[in-house]
Amino acid sequence: MRTIIACTLSLLALFTSAAMAESINGRLGLTGKLGFVVPLNDSEIKGSPFGLGDIDFAGGGGLIYGFGHCFAAELDIAHIPALDVVKSTTKIDEAEFTDISLGLQLRIMPNHRLVPYIGAGIDFIKGDISDSTLDWTLGGHVNGGIDFFLNKSIALVLDCKAVFAEKSDIQQMDVTVGKFDPTSVITTFGVRLFLPEKW
Repeated sequence: MRTIIACTLSLLALFTSAAMAESINGRLGLTGKLGFVVPLNDSEIKGSPFGLGDIDFAGGGGLIYGFGHCFAAELDIAHIPALDVVKSTTKIDEAEFTDISLGLQLRIMPNHRLVPYIGAGIDFIKGDISDSTLDWTLGGHVNGGIDFFLNKSIALVLDCKAVFAEKSDIQQMDVTVGKFDPTSVITTFGVRLFLPEKW
């Protein structure tokens, strides 16, 4: 009987310490992610609408910092390097854009290995189309995801972010010729590396 009680207490201590080990309160994390983007709205140039590729590659990374029991601040940069510009099902050009976002996360079960979260924030977006320039535009995002901790310092992350923004002016030779709409859903998978509280 004593052996069973001792084993039970040892297991409880092990699970408790494992659960508590994953808190990111007061810790800085570095994130790297890869995934894909799904543009949601058409853009327009010279009075004619054009679409962007259905699904294209996205990559990026950023920083995350935990504070309090359930919150984290995140700086995230996503770059979409090659979006097909499509008119009447024909590719006519390529576009790209970079989304720099600042957000706040609400982390659910923050002391466990599997940590779901939801978040929101503001976005600064800059795009580019061949032979044209695109102005910076301001937007926002909502996102949700899961961190799965392999150990105290390394977590796998799955994140889905919906980005909404004002349309950006498309300019050719300093003349506005259209509007670029970066509204999209960006889904990524990656790794977070958390530094110790004191480093």
